[in-house]
Amino acid sequence: MKAYLIALVTVLALQVAGARDFRELTNLEGKKIKAELLDLNEGKLKIRANSRVFEVPVDKLSQVDQDFLLEWDAARKGDEEKLYYKELVFEDDFSGEEFGELWRHYKSESVVKDGVMIGKTVDIKVHAGCDSVRFEGRRDMEVAVKFNFVGEEAERFNVWFDDKDYKESHAGHISSISISPTSLSISDAKTGNFKNEIYEKRKSPEGLDKETEELLKTKTVRFELELDREKWYELLIRTKNDKLVVKIDGKEVGEFQSEGVAHMTKSLVSLTTNVNDVHYDDLVIKASSNSAIEDEEEEKK
Repeated sequence: MKAYLIALVTVLALQVAGARDFRELTNLEGKKIKAELLDLNEGKLKIRANSRVFEVPVDKLSQVDQDFLLEWDAARKGDEEKLYYKELVFEDDFSGEEFGELWRHYKSESVVKDGVMIGKTVDIKVHAGCDSVRFEGRRDMEVAVKFNFVGEEAERFNVWFDDKDYKESHAGHISSISISPTSLSISDAKTGNFKNEIYEKRKSPEGLDKETEELLKTKTVRFELELDREKWYELLIRTKNDKLVVKIDGKEVGEFQSEGVAHMTKSLVSLTTNVNDVHYDDLVIKASSNSAIEDEEEEKK
């Protein structure tokens, strides 16, 4: 029996040891170190090397190591979806004194100040202030942004996916995510409210017929929220095929499935502020490199 217990303990010890992750890391200067990977948090990698535990900024490591650590961190946390959106399309932490050159603005008086973007609208009776970034079209997208409703004028904001080359919906609108302190709504704009023929009906004296009104009920979903003002939250939006999922602070708060969401060439993401003083930080836009391959295969069929 004693021999059996010793053998069992030995096996368990080997299994635990086998679960440990080791890697030879290379920094930007080409220096290498073999280390045990312990944790990754807020851009810092905790490692054990030479019997010491210390932290290394991930951005000081080689790009190969950074890519590996992204996958390693996602896998150990069980966030497989994170691995799907690998391609960095755009990011801005608003640490500069003004907007970067890729930003475009419409009816907006938004400013960059003290490390954040402060959303402001010129005249809400005309149009909400819109601040956008345009890029090469992708199907499956991930948008992450921190937000804060500062002051009573901060009613809500929208994250829009658009395609300005698409002519069958007003302004090339594809889908919209609207956030207020009390609600979330997700809309298929492409085949819903902003589809050209529906948009024109809404503006006409006759308005919408009952059939169209019933159709539009299937193009938007709403969810209740309880968000505090003067508090930062992290929003994460993912589109995959015809499905759109929204998370706040890592918790799923809503999802929607509709044909317009699957638009193959979403090429613009915008933050639309209603009315003023929604603050934004750490905007990151990513895409799935797999989606472009899948789109090509779909087009060949």
